[in-house]
Amino acid sequence: MSGEAFIAFLELSCTFLKEVHSGDTLYPALTITGLEHKDDDGVVSTAATIHNQRGELVLSGRHAYLLRRQPSGDEPSRP
Repeated sequence: MSGEAFIAFLELSCTFLKEVHSGDTLYPALTITGLEHKDDDGVVSTAATIHNQRGELVLSGRHAYLLRRQPSGDEPSRP
């Protein structure tokens, strides 16, 4: 079984669209929007959203993460 290891948080950007108040319930979501392979590493891009209890979009943004692929038991390990 292969997996990925988090290496770095590359980017964070967001826009606050509506006010958020004490007592509000917030619903965050990340949607993968891109994956760029580079040898043993890769960059995963996501769209970030937060909605409030009324279904209103209160934050919109994006994240980018650098990941390192970990070999499965079937793959030879690399030095």
